[in-house]
Amino acid sequence: MSIITLSQSECKDCYRCVRDCSVKAIKINNGQAEVVKEKCINCGHCIKICPQNAKGINNHLEKLKNLLKKEKIVASIAPSFPAAFDFAAGKLIKGLKELGFVAVEETSVGAEIIARKYNQLLEERNETLISACCPSVVSLIEKHYPDLIPYLSPTISPMIAHAKMLKDKYKDSKVVFIGPCIAKISEIDWESSLGSVDLAITFDELDALFKIEDIDCKSLAEEDFDNGHIEWSRAFPVQNGILKAADIKMGLNTEALSISGLDECITAFESLLKGEITPKFIEAMVCSGGCINGPGITSDQGINSRKESVIRYTQKGIKNEGLIDIDQINIDTDRHYTNRKVKEVPPTESQIKLILSQIGKFSKDDELDCGGCGYDTCRQKAIAVYHGLAELKMCIPYMKGKMESLADIVVESSPNAIIVVDKDMKIQKFNPKADELFNRNNEITIGHKLYRYIDPKDFLDAWINKKAISKKRVEYQQYSLICEQSIFPLVDYELVIGIIADVTEQENHKEKIAKMKETTLDKASQVINKQMKVAQEIAGLLGESTAETKSILYEVRQLMQEEER
Repeated sequence: MSIITLSQSECKDCYRCVRDCSVKAIKINNGQAEVVKEKCINCGHCIKICPQNAKGINNHLEKLKNLLKKEKIVASIAPSFPAAFDFAAGKLIKGLKELGFVAVEETSVGAEIIARKYNQLLEERNETLISACCPSVVSLIEKHYPDLIPYLSPTISPMIAHAKMLKDKYKDSKVVFIGPCIAKISEIDWESSLGSVDLAITFDELDALFKIEDIDCKSLAEEDFDNGHIEWSRAFPVQNGILKAADIKMGLNTEALSISGLDECITAFESLLKGEITPKFIEAMVCSGGCINGPGITSDQGINSRKESVIRYTQKGIKNEGLIDIDQINIDTDRHYTNRKVKEVPPTESQIKLILSQIGKFSKDDELDCGGCGYDTCRQKAIAVYHGLAELKMCIPYMKGKMESLADIVVESSPNAIIVVDKDMKIQKFNPKADELFNRNNEITIGHKLYRYIDPKDFLDAWINKKAISKKRVEYQQYSLICEQSIFPLVDYELVIGIIADVTEQENHKEKIAKMKETTLDKASQVINKQMKVAQEIAGLLGESTAETKSILYEVRQLMQEEER
């Protein structure tokens, strides 16, 4: 599972993460960004720059809460904490113990051990040594610059070194690392780290847990760390901090190089591979300015203010008495690295050209290299498409042209007349149907006033009132037309659009039907009147016949009665 999570409902085709990811570990699939785990170095930059807040970190608070209920938990807290919390270290320690931690120590203790190792290695070797404290730097080299693996310090990170000490000191305990880095979450699963750190969370997650448990650290009493005093290793999280802790002199020479920020690391590593630089030691951090600018810190302080907070705390804590005797600590600090670079077969030139042609780029002049897709050049984007990292429709100029072309097709082929005028009622655009209906003298031209062809009253009303007029019946007697028109203003563009439907035939047909109905009703009335007259005459005749029949029958009856007598 990737450490970085994505909310698909929030991801909205901006390609900002693709553009800002220097190792191109973001792919686009059906318009949604996805992290390519094989390329990702977990620097967290894509989380910080996402304008839709669509990316986040897998939350480990539930895991921590369960551990605190069941196990003896020791906290190893990164030395960058003064940049994350605006209250004293002692109050933070007390807050952690209120949560249930049995002991709280500084990861700087592990940094002290690793700083000593760096000094030893520099004395023993002639080739460049690259610091391996930052897990994102390690991933960057393993996944993207494996030829530099021999230059990486063969030592574990301060986090792992400290965790091994804690496991030895606090028997049967679990170790939780708390810091500004999300890459530490992945580091605990590395082969060199297994069994040392049980869980890693960020400062932001810790702050959230304090809120959940309703712990106000500012109101708490202060407690001391459970470790002894240390020297300059608390400065590890700031740029030049490793150099200071290891007592590596930088001066004005180029033997020691301090770099921070992913792009600066990439530039330095590529220069090292080319032989352009030959420093003896490179202090490398992927986060610009050091760990104090990690993705797990949310702070209103600027980077320089955060740096000052850490340095002030470092200087305040340095004491000559009670120092930890590093020489008495015996842990295995060796580490090995693996070439994890994904082998990709590059596309042929003909394959690149085929992909480019599918987005309307048939020549070099068509390749705008605008960067809207997230790639610096159209060719880079085509190669990404070939490898399944990008989609054709990511090309903004191509899609814009396609949509404009589609819009033009819709307008041009519309069965209704479409007329666009500006706020001064000057014609800006008209389609063939408008030309057919109103251009009887072959003089309708863009730039002419609308009144030369039709009454502009409704267009003016729509613009002045900033309201649409829908399906209004209008007669243009000069053209023998009956129309139904809808007019609406585009205020932001200072335009008015009229969509005019010719309903002359329908209206004439309605009128014809109405006349037919009227004629039919007249004829029906005449027939009914005539039938009524005939019926009355028949009724009269039937009445006379009935009377005569009754008289005859009476006479017959009388005769029969007389015969019976």
